[in-house]
Amino acid sequence: MDSMPCTQYLSPLPKNYSLNYYLCYAMSKEKKKILITYDYFTPAFKAGGPIQSITNMVRLLRTQFEFYVLARNVDLDGTKLDVKCDEWLDFEDKAQVFYASHKNTGFTGVNRLLKNLNPEIVYINGLFSLFATVYPLIFNATHARKGRRMIIAPRGMFQEGALALKATKKKYFLMVLRPFMTLGNVAWHATDEQEIKDIRREIGEEAGITIAGNVPAVIKENTMPDFEGEALRLVTIALVARKKNHLALLELLKDYKGKRQIIYDIYGPVKDKDYWQECKQVIDEMSKNVEVNYMGAVEPVRVAEILTGYHCYVLPTFGENFGHSIYEALAAGLPVMISNKTPWQNLEDKGSGWVFDLKEKDDFERVFMELLNSTSEELKNKGEAAKQLAERYLLDAGLEERYDELFG
Repeated sequence: MDSMPCTQYLSPLPKNYSLNYYLCYAMSKEKKKILITYDYFTPAFKAGGPIQSITNMVRLLRTQFEFYVLARNVDLDGTKLDVKCDEWLDFEDKAQVFYASHKNTGFTGVNRLLKNLNPEIVYINGLFSLFATVYPLIFNATHARKGRRMIIAPRGMFQEGALALKATKKKYFLMVLRPFMTLGNVAWHATDEQEIKDIRREIGEEAGITIAGNVPAVIKENTMPDFEGEALRLVTIALVARKKNHLALLELLKDYKGKRQIIYDIYGPVKDKDYWQECKQVIDEMSKNVEVNYMGAVEPVRVAEILTGYHCYVLPTFGENFGHSIYEALAAGLPVMISNKTPWQNLEDKGSGWVFDLKEKDDFERVFMELLNSTSEELKNKGEAAKQLAERYLLDAGLEERYDELFG
């Protein structure tokens, strides 16, 4: 380090962290080389939350660790990214990224990249990818290196609701992969207490697990939604896939007989075309008082602005290990109406939205009617409470310390 004050290298300090923590860390630790593997990385965005988690984590921890990212050169729908492929590229001065073309996504290519880089930690994201999960784990089993650690972040894929989709295929996949997942140098990253239970259920009680919350995007705009207007404006920003369960809301809206107009806008890339066809069949049966619009995929930088145009964010999901879109709605000052299959619980007590039991249709109808009958002032109050809840998450999560423990 040169004569420039070392504080200039440090990220902004959360209120609950001391300057001494960062000074001691920056001056006494040599950066560990961490390779992150996932199929997609920024500027890809259509795979949703995991991309945001990884990107935000790299930005947050850039001074503590030396990050490398191995991803494919496509987005979720196969669209090629506008990036150079098959070479290491600088990402915002925070990481080196290798966008692999088809010739480097097989075992030989992945094996060569890991061997040449020789990282101390391989941080695997997701479970059901040959490129990002299976090949790195096989490499670990066949190329011993003293001190190497493999850390797997399931990204919610061990949730019972997630495993129930294409259950047979996932069961056999995990059966084959489990011996590689239980080697002595393999550890696990859980984002909440429920994910710890999910990992132990699938891997065993002996699994070494560290808990660290997902790193969300920080909403810089200090704007609030406009809660006025005759029509009730609802929005979902998420992958169009069965797991997100748009159908539950669409079925509810199909049976709506009230006089107040409802507008429901759906943002997000279509991951499951068969599921989207089912959604469109229900949309075609809507009454004249309900308008449903598919708005397409949206880049992350536009999300905060879009959210300000609605009264409530809705996600009847079968399972989220964090829910970046939920957090972003709260941070934008928008009340949320979500299922009980996310870490965001007790929102009614906190005055920032509604959580309904996914197994009880009557409960969904109850909270929907409460939303429908809420005044503009009541929604504004809930929006302010939502923004405070998002701010409190950042203050209480202790993200830098948690990830230091995970990678340390």
